[in-house]
Amino acid sequence: MPIVIGFANHRKNCLEKELSKFSYESKQLGAKSLAVFGDFTLNKIKPDTPLDLLIIQETEEEFFNRDEFWITHLRPSVHTRFFVYTPDEFKELSSKNYVINKIKNSIEIIFQDDDKVLG
Repeated sequence: MPIVIGFANHRKNCLEKELSKFSYESKQLGAKSLAVFGDFTLNKIKPDTPLDLLIIQETEEEFFNRDEFWITHLRPSVHTRFFVYTPDEFKELSSKNYVINKIKNSIEIIFQDDDKVLG
């Protein structure tokens, strides 16, 4: 497979641009907190690196359906994975859930409300 020189930098720029757009729009859509995590924050960017977002919001929607709201409203132009929790869920899972603990190892908080659920 040929290597494209400089594509990681191009991908990083695309991810940063998308994150900037999301940070503005997600507040208007009801997010209490927004954070990015994963390879993007660890600076392990490859041509297929997704944008992994953690969103804290008040919702009655079932966990597995929550990302659909964000996909349809934000309309990402890069591969984006949405992890959406209520404040209470995130607090409860923070101490005992493997996935949440992995997320917290690379989290970069974009914004959060006064509750400071993310830390």
